[in-house]
Amino acid sequence: MIESLFFLVLVAAPLTLVIHELGHVLAGALCGARYAVLTVGTGRSIIRIKFQKLHIIIGSLFFIGGYSINVKEPDFTNLQKVLISSGGPLANGITFGLALIIPINIEIEVIHLFFLFNLYLAVVNLIPFRIGDRKSDGYLILKNLNKYWVES
Repeated sequence: MIESLFFLVLVAAPLTLVIHELGHVLAGALCGARYAVLTVGTGRSIIRIKFQKLHIIIGSLFFIGGYSINVKEPDFTNLQKVLISSGGPLANGITFGLALIIPINIEIEVIHLFFLFNLYLAVVNLIPFRIGDRKSDGYLILKNLNKYWVES
């Protein structure tokens, strides 16, 4: 039991966050981003990697949160912002879906936790909510869809 908790906190959660943020970065690249920054964790940065147009920063508390920033000039259209916001939950949903179509031994508890955490992250991030300055992907999707419909 305790091993599963450590796996979830130290491996599954950070890996799931990377998958989520890579979904946003990939969607940004498809929408013409000039470059992207992918950050996993908080605290002092312990790893900084620059790979072409992608900057990766890993914080010392790598298991707590993450975010990505896509940069484009001129700015993304509202529809592109919807696609970018959808990219993270979609990446987690696809990862969960792989567990359903690829014959993986789901009986191994830690692998099961990894795929379930991807489903959890996909669903929770699609719920529109805002806490202070933090906005969920669902919130950003609705906000930008509303702007898109108003401008159309």
